[in-house]
Order: sequence, then C-alpha cells, then structure tokens
Amino acid sequence: MMKSYSRFIDPYLRKIKNNEVEHCKEQDLMIDNIVIPTLERPDVRIDDEKIEKGLSLQKYFPYRLIEWEVFLFALIVGVTFTDGDIVFNEIRVMVGRGSGKNGFISFLCFYFLSPYHGIRGYNIDLMANAEDQAKTSFKDVYEVITDPVESKYKTVLKKNYHATKELITGRATKSELRFNTSSKRGKDSKRTGCIIFDEKHEYTDVQNMNTLKSGLGKVWHGRIITITTDGHIRGAVLDQEKEQNQDILKEYNPLNRTLVFWCRIESEKEWNQIDKLVKAIPSLNDFPSLKTTIQKEIIEMPYNMDYFPEYMAKRCNFPIGNKEVEVATWEDILATDQDMIDLEGRNCVGGVDYAKTNDFVATGLTFRVEEKIYHVQHTFICSRSRDLGGIKAPLREWEAKGDVEFVDDVEISPDLVAGWFEKMGQRYNIIKIAIDNYRYSLLNSALKKVGFDAFEKKNVYLVRPSDIMKAAPIINHGFVTHRIVFGNTPIMRWYTNNTKKQMDDKGNITYGKIEPNYRKTDGFMAFVSTMTIVDEIPEELDYSGINFDVYSY
Repeated sequence: MMKSYSRFIDPYLRKIKNNEVEHCKEQDLMIDNIVIPTLERPDVRIDDEKIEKGLSLQKYFPYRLIEWEVFLFALIVGVTFTDGDIVFNEIRVMVGRGSGKNGFISFLCFYFLSPYHGIRGYNIDLMANAEDQAKTSFKDVYEVITDPVESKYKTVLKKNYHATKELITGRATKSELRFNTSSKRGKDSKRTGCIIFDEKHEYTDVQNMNTLKSGLGKVWHGRIITITTDGHIRGAVLDQEKEQNQDILKEYNPLNRTLVFWCRIESEKEWNQIDKLVKAIPSLNDFPSLKTTIQKEIIEMPYNMDYFPEYMAKRCNFPIGNKEVEVATWEDILATDQDMIDLEGRNCVGGVDYAKTNDFVATGLTFRVEEKIYHVQHTFICSRSRDLGGIKAPLREWEAKGDVEFVDDVEISPDLVAGWFEKMGQRYNIIKIAIDNYRYSLLNSALKKVGFDAFEKKNVYLVRPSDIMKAAPIINHGFVTHRIVFGNTPIMRWYTNNTKKQMDDKGNITYGKIEPNYRKTDGFMAFVSTMTIVDEIPEELDYSGINFDVYSY
C-alpha cells in the first residue's frame, strides 16, 4: 500500500507509480528522486488547507485544472519547510503543445495576486521572447477579472483586483502582474516575487534572464517558474537546462530546491502512437478535441513532412531536426566540443567566407592530426549590420571569449582578414588558403601583401561548387565519427546548426542557409572551404602523450 501524502498530490503520484497512464522515465525519476524523498523529510510539511483555498479560485475560471496541474500546484504552494520557507523555489515544466500550459500559468498568476497567497508586494514578471507570447497569460487573467464567467463574481473580483491592459494589481497585497519581452531595457531594479518564463526554447542567452533574476530575494517565497515546450534552437538556454535537469533527476540531493516536471516521448518510433503521446502531453486524455486534432496530424503527416520536425519538437518534446537537410544531428554537432591539442607550429590550411563585407566575415584554420580534424575560427562582425537586431545568439558573450570581433565601420576591410592570417602565420604553418572563386577579387590585393597569391605563389585555392561536392562526404564522415573538433567554440556549433545540405538530382551535396538573414553560416562555410584542400596537409602524428626516454651508453 502506497503511503498517502496529500489528497491533492496523491492521485497523480499514484497514477504514475502504479503505471495507470503512459509516462516517460523522467516522471518516475521526478517522483522517486525529488518528490517522495522531499515529502518524507521531517523538516517538510504539506499545508492542505492552503492548497484547498488556492484551488477554490478555479470557480472564477472557464476551466478546471487537470490532475497533473493540481499535483504541481500543490507542490509549488503547499510544500514548505517547518520555518515557513517554500521547498521548491525553482520549477521547470516541459510539456508538449496542447497540454494547456498557458492556462496553468494564468491560474498561478491569479493565485499569487490573491489574498489567499497573502504576501505583500509579490510582483510577478511574465517573460517571453515576443510581446504576444508574454501577453497570452496576462490577457487570460485580465479577462477573468473584467469579464467574469458568472456575473455574480463581478463585485468580489473588482474588490480584490484592479486590471488595466498594462498592469494587473492584487489590491490586498499590492502585488503586480507585469509582462516582459526579451528586451533588457526597463527590467533593472524590479522588486520581483516570481518570474515565469514562457517558451524558454526561444532564448539564446541568459543576459536578460539574469537581469530579471537579480530582482529576486527582496520578497518572501521568491520563485522562478519555467513552462515550455521543446524547440529547434540547439545549444541555447533550454538545452543547457535539460542537461542540468538530467543530473537533478538521476539522484536525490537534499540541497536541491528545483522541481523538474518533464514530459516527452522516449523514442522517435512513438510519434504516431496516439496512446504514447500522453507521455509528452499529459492533458491528452482530458481533451478529446485535442486528441482528434493530433490523430488528424498523424494521418496527414506523410503528405506534410515539412511539419514533422515541428511536430516532434513541440508536440512530442523530442526534437530531431530535419534529417533531409541538416548537416549533422545535434548530438554529432555537440560531439565537436572536444579538447584542443597544442597546435603551435603545425601545418594547416585556411579558409575564408567573405560573402557580405557589411555583415559577417569568417576565417578559419584546419589541422589534421592523426585521425582528427581540428578547426580554429575567428569571426568579424560589422557593427552596422542591419541583421544584428534579429539574431538570436549571444554575440557579445562570444566576443568576450575572443571568438568574435566587432568592427565599427561601414564594412569589414580585406586588410583585417589578411591581417588575421598574417598573425596566425606567426603561430602556425599555413600551407594554403581556400576562398570562393567569386570572392577572391575582393581579397586579392590584401592577401598578396601578406604573402598569399593564387597565381604566382599558388598558395591560394579558388573553390568551385564541384570542390564542395567532393568535400561533403568527408565532412559528413567527420561528424558521424566524431573526428571533427571545434573545441570550446559554441559559435561554430551555431553556424553548423544554421546550415542545410542541398542535394542536386545526381545526389551531389552543397550547403546553404536554413534561414536567409538571421541564422548565419559564415563560419561553417569557411570550414567547408578548408576541407576542400585538407588533403594538402601532410599527415601528422600526435606524440604529446608519449614519453621518449633517452638512454646513453
């Protein structure tokens, strides 16, 4: 007989533990390594009365919370230490599209503003990447207050809440509900009780998030709540959190204060099994119309395969990329994050992508040591590029690492590019530089000044599309065998993930952009240029790990 903890927690907990509903392993791990060990602690208590009062606010909404939402609500608001502090000060919810996440966010916000929560000045910041998304739950709460589900609630709602289209206030506690977008402006010095991140898969860096988080700590029961689906942007904030979530889930840590509620299918093969999809969408069996919609999507998928990556990422929380066009799987791209060896003095070949002088220009060097391909890159960015505002990548963070250099001019001068190769030539032996045949005229004079010329010295190679077709299978082999090493250079993984394969009717592969303006590929294309001449590097062995003892007789 399973132990009873709370009438609000037990139903969902038992359903998972008794395998009454399909669920992923992360649900078992959450219960076994977070929830039960926490509830068993002598210094933890469950306030059922507080939970019940909070849930009584459902009468003001046009819907009721589903079992998994009641379970989470109880853990969020009703589980505290004996000193009164909340146990879970960070909650991370990953559920598939259709689960009703915005409805849950709206109810939480309404509760936090209410007298039942009772904490004065408990301001709530809704954070999303776009204003429309940030306003979704805000509008829900606004409509609950200004357009009650029953007219008899109008007086009590007006007495306890004041709502405008920009700000909602809980009158008793002077708590405010605010919406924010990813623009950092205006977020400093906010007195925040709770930050709710909606659709975190769209976030590419933590700078703006950290600005908001810095307002926590001034109000009792400070919380960070994330409710999101998975997405397509790899290597960004959500992927980093997913890696941390796996560590949190694998064993109980008494110091852990993060609750991870993660729902997803566990194999790509489950995508068309409607009964398995409840693993990702815990509300599926409660919403018949949603089930019908998804069944229709499954039936029509063979005729709409462009939708498949979106379906896998958002419905199933199981992102796979588009196998037809991706350069490599995200796992294989991540595998490029291997330690660099000492490359000083070694032979290498260079590459340049110099497509637009007023945007991004990438340079790189490729080394071949034993069976590994090592690549070192440098990116110049024109600070006046019109695309910068739309790029979702931590460019300034990469600048601080030294991987990126901003150029405050109308364009990136050929002399800057040539100067980089001249500087690198003092550390490495650059045998040859590869550059697109159509771009060479722009760099010709500058490269000649530093000793590189296509015709006299023949140490510049002019790359043609047919060269890239020949290099593509070698590049693919390097990714799948994990022989390509970019080291701790996340911009190269960003470039690679932004690039797509393009196949002609004869099966030959070249490369192009997944998105034309904001997902840059320059660094990857510079790498591709180097791979067209990589065979010109004499094969070298790495003797760094061998101890050469010297004997004298």
